[in-house]
Amino acid sequence: MFTAITWNPDPIIVEFYGFALRWYSLLFATGFIIGFFILRRLFEQEKVSLEVLDKMLLYSVVGTILGARIGNCLFYDFAYFSEHPLEILLPFKFSPDFEFTGYRGLASHGAMLGLLVAYWLLARKTDQTMLWFLDKAATSAALALACIRLGNFMNSEIVGAPTDVSWAFIFPRVDDLPRHPVQLYGFAVYLSLFFFMLWYNKKVFGKVKDGHVFAVFLSILGILRFGMEFIKKHYVFDPESLINMAQLLSLPMIILGALFAWYTRAKVAK
Repeated sequence: MFTAITWNPDPIIVEFYGFALRWYSLLFATGFIIGFFILRRLFEQEKVSLEVLDKMLLYSVVGTILGARIGNCLFYDFAYFSEHPLEILLPFKFSPDFEFTGYRGLASHGAMLGLLVAYWLLARKTDQTMLWFLDKAATSAALALACIRLGNFMNSEIVGAPTDVSWAFIFPRVDDLPRHPVQLYGFAVYLSLFFFMLWYNKKVFGKVKDGHVFAVFLSILGILRFGMEFIKKHYVFDPESLINMAQLLSLPMIILGALFAWYTRAKVAK
């Protein structure tokens, strides 16, 4: 007999005077912290000052959060946030009652755009190019994405489509339907992508132009995001459309990433 797993953990680890430490926030930070130590080895390998790494971490955090937040508000809930613009950048909800919410609602496509802007600004303050920073970020970014998917799992959010597979989960915070645990699928997929990017970066080190590693990562990530949307609950799905918003935003990632990966596939001989 088919029996789904009921999953309903408290997303809050501890709460103190109205401020809550959430599993999502902890896992989000964990991805950045581990990524920092991975990047440290890459910086040491290329003999780049660790002061540049400290700046990169700061720009990465700010660019990711702001980009992901603004992207989510613009791409997925523009009608609401156009009437509550302060809630885009502030971690509060003002109506119907004042509430500290944190930054709920982050879009990975927005985070990508935020990082592009952040590294463009960072490149102007250092001796490295924007593409160089993007290559380094691409090597560890999938690990951060894997951690974020675990955070989504603890929040019972971004759930999958209804299913009768033996490993289905019921998320009572959503409904009583057995669903694909797409958060766990995403964790496994992104963790695999992380190990692939570590291997690929080592394989092509010194052989390709700046931006190549990022382009490969971008294209693969777009393909993965596009495919996994077919088994998600479509919060922003248009029944008359073959694809949803997330898939539409993934198409430029796939195409531009593949084209740029080909263009940067080898260094020009001197």
